[in-house]
Amino acid sequence: MSLSSPEQLRRLAAALKEEIAPEVGDEYPRTQAFMASVILQRVAREVELADEHRDAEVSEVRALAEELTPVLRDAPPEVRLALEGLDTPNVLSLRALIPALYGWGADEPAAQTALARIRDVLRADIDRRMEIAT
Repeated sequence: MSLSSPEQLRRLAAALKEEIAPEVGDEYPRTQAFMASVILQRVAREVELADEHRDAEVSEVRALAEELTPVLRDAPPEVRLALEGLDTPNVLSLRALIPALYGWGADEPAAQTALARIRDVLRADIDRRMEIAT
């Protein structure tokens, strides 16, 4: 029977925490073994959720781009150009659009609408990152 990568990492973390660390006599190396266990548990969770999180991020950014295209059709050229940058569907692609929208004017209703939707997407990304930590 072959174990998945996350399960292998979890087992290694458990061995560090339950078998190795308690046997280490000196406090500092024992603490380091316990910390390595915590790090391995987090990495296991990240590996386990990586595909699901990437798929959700791609889906959300694509939907955002589709939703904002008609909203920003009358925006200045720099905003429309930044919107075209969302063809790489990840939250990092928003780094050009956000300042372009603020540069256009946060008082502009279309910019406010776009920024509100972007905040929703960024909040979902933060929630996914927090899921790894739990």
